[in-house]
Amino acid sequence: MSDQPIIQSIRDREFAYLLSGTRLRVRQKFSRIDVGSIHLDPMNEGDSIDLPRWVAEVLVDMNICENQEESFSSEVFKAVTREKIAGSDQLSTLRADFYLKIRRHLNYASGSASLRPISIPELEKTRTLIYDLIALRLRKILSIAASLSPPIDIKEKLTPEEYQIFDSVYGLLQSWRSMIMEGK
Repeated sequence: MSDQPIIQSIRDREFAYLLSGTRLRVRQKFSRIDVGSIHLDPMNEGDSIDLPRWVAEVLVDMNICENQEESFSSEVFKAVTREKIAGSDQLSTLRADFYLKIRRHLNYASGSASLRPISIPELEKTRTLIYDLIALRLRKILSIAASLSPPIDIKEKLTPEEYQIFDSVYGLLQSWRSMIMEGK
């Protein structure tokens, strides 16, 4: 079984994620700024603006703006907490772009950690929480995939990446059961 379709799907979704909008707050007044094909008119400190994520990353890197989304480490902590509270046989719901956000954040944080050494302990703590969350969710997904009748709302509870895993494992297990039980 090849993992190429899953990897390509993640790359395609990540591209769409980078084009999706995010809200920024201007940290310092600026005159017109050109970032690629995006042209920003002058703005004052404290103004808010919605921009594609790839542009937002550039402006945040330049310390011109700051992201208005919840801090990433806080979002991961809340997701782990919700997953633990849900119990061993129930899945909490994650945003569809959760793993895309993980990829972008870890790539960005790893690249900027050398510039801001103070963020290294927080980055490692967040990375540990991410591993915990993935392990928790994978155990639950595999358990549900092994069941004879998964919940009808399973697709809504899983991110697209998780659903691909679930669907593959569930199909494989159904085929195996059929082969064993019915000789097919």
